[in-house]
Amino acid sequence: MHETSQNKLVQLIPKLGIEYYYDDGTPLYYTCDGRAGSQFKAKKVADEFADYVEWFYDENPDAPDRTVKDFVDEFVEKHPLISASERKWAPQATREVELWIGTSIEEASAKHLSYFMTERNLYMKGGYDKIVEWTAKPLLKDPNMIRKGEVVTDIQWGHYDNSTVVTTQSGHQYSGDAVIVTVPLGCLRRDMISFSPSLPTSIQSGISAFSYGALGKVFIEFSEVFWPKDNDQFIYYPTPIPAGTPIDESSILSYATVTSNLWIMSGSKELCIQIAEPLTQRIEAMAQTPTGKEEVYAFFEPLFKLMRTEPYKDLPSYSSLETTSWTSDPLAGFGSYSVEKKGDEPGLLVQALDEHRNLRLQFAGEHCIETGNGCVHGAFETGEIAARNLLGVFGMTWDGLDTTLRSASP
Repeated sequence: MHETSQNKLVQLIPKLGIEYYYDDGTPLYYTCDGRAGSQFKAKKVADEFADYVEWFYDENPDAPDRTVKDFVDEFVEKHPLISASERKWAPQATREVELWIGTSIEEASAKHLSYFMTERNLYMKGGYDKIVEWTAKPLLKDPNMIRKGEVVTDIQWGHYDNSTVVTTQSGHQYSGDAVIVTVPLGCLRRDMISFSPSLPTSIQSGISAFSYGALGKVFIEFSEVFWPKDNDQFIYYPTPIPAGTPIDESSILSYATVTSNLWIMSGSKELCIQIAEPLTQRIEAMAQTPTGKEEVYAFFEPLFKLMRTEPYKDLPSYSSLETTSWTSDPLAGFGSYSVEKKGDEPGLLVQALDEHRNLRLQFAGEHCIETGNGCVHGAFETGEIAARNLLGVFGMTWDGLDTTLRSASP
């Protein structure tokens, strides 16, 4: 769970008895030479840059968008008070944001940079299952309420009762009074569903003005813990290379990574490595080959060696390796979640959806909100916004309550 200060799903954790762990302990930072020392200040310079970017666009809202990479390079070049080492490493420290937004700083928008400096995040042991099951419980009382295994291909929507017809790949059709479309932004951008009549022009423009990223995760369980047990995360920054020099794509040490210590969170001898596009596509494709797990492990092995508390010891054997497969999954929109790339205007989609809140065609999902976009709680909130919109369409009164305020008891 992200943005826990304003995340209303947090209140479900005690209600549902979910075990949790805040992951905001002190991380360890690494470069190819090993663990960075206590005077490694590049991360603080990167934080200062993020603060400057936010101020700059607040003061100059009409200034052209730039990539994060271009802007941070200029920032450190003009900074009068940082050392040569900080000027060299701060842009690399900025790459940590890649592992949250799912794309590289060469692509990411500086104007809409999502850079987390103050928020707290927590892990729920067991994942979101309890929340999903609790939310779905009223619907599951009717075994015909939810139809699984259907892939929607066409949506005919209208302005009166029973005017909506949803058609699936299997040829089934479902009619109704309204429809809420919750497919990922990646599906909408690829026109994987046909709408009749066509979507309003402003909604189409909003979809086109917002990009889709590809965060990836690699989970590896070992026979024993060889990394520092008391730190939540291990953050690796790649060595800076001269402008115009291609990176060595054969080495994991050419890419920024954030590795979560699942031992301290759940007691499993496991690490979770976060990666961003374009590396995500390569790793997820690699993992699907007959020898994929061995190849993925070999690729990440140099990173694991850096994390050893006893560098002279060989790495222990690993017992399992799993990767996400979102970039090859059409139902995930061939990616993970929305991201602002250079030139994007994410507010256009949110504005368009609000303008058309009186339609019987509604949209929901993490891409349909500005606060909490890319996150579960943001997606959750958009479902409730769509529901409130349809209550208005049907002339029904909203009781002022939302899902999380109802009793957690059966």
